[in-house]
Amino acid sequence: MIIKEKSIKSYIALENVLRYVLSKQNSEKSFVFKRYIKGDRVFEKQLNQMQNDVETTSMIAEQRLQELKRQYIVNDKQRLHKRKGETKFYHAILSFHKSDKLTQQQLLKVAKKYTKERFPNSIVVATNHTDTQHQHLHIIGSNVEYGIHTTRYLTKSQFKDIKQEMEKWQDKELRLIHSRVEHSKKKQSHFLKMRNIKSI
Repeated sequence: MIIKEKSIKSYIALENVLRYVLSKQNSEKSFVFKRYIKGDRVFEKQLNQMQNDVETTSMIAEQRLQELKRQYIVNDKQRLHKRKGETKFYHAILSFHKSDKLTQQQLLKVAKKYTKERFPNSIVVATNHTDTQHQHLHIIGSNVEYGIHTTRYLTKSQFKDIKQEMEKWQDKELRLIHSRVEHSKKKQSHFLKMRNIKSI
């Protein structure tokens, strides 16, 4: 899988990312995985009940988004060490080759595994998108660990280690043929060609 992360440095940017990620979510083909988020089941239930009422669904979705944003911000404001221009949140995108078709259950497993490795103690919202040829996950993690209030910055080396761990896990758990990436190579983010895969 290809793993990319973008830093989010403002609350406005957080709202924009949450809006984008949740607006593309398809209730039949997608899931929303959350950790350390409270009260979201009420919104999920309301959205499922109001599927045929576009206006009401839109209002509930907006209320949900604002509540998710509020919980991220409340947690962020409790950080122990504050500095100007700091990264507040991260937006991770995990992509798979178009030839590898993963089930919702498999994608959820990937989201949980990545969250465990990358954001072990952070607020997280994750979902899968099906709007392109490549299946992909969006994961928004707080840089402030929940209940601990310390920040979780990674060096490039530490982030590379997580990518390599995810690749090993993918090989063992999912056995995907086309979505292999050699993360040890510098600046390489494309999937390995079939001839290389067959030799591994």
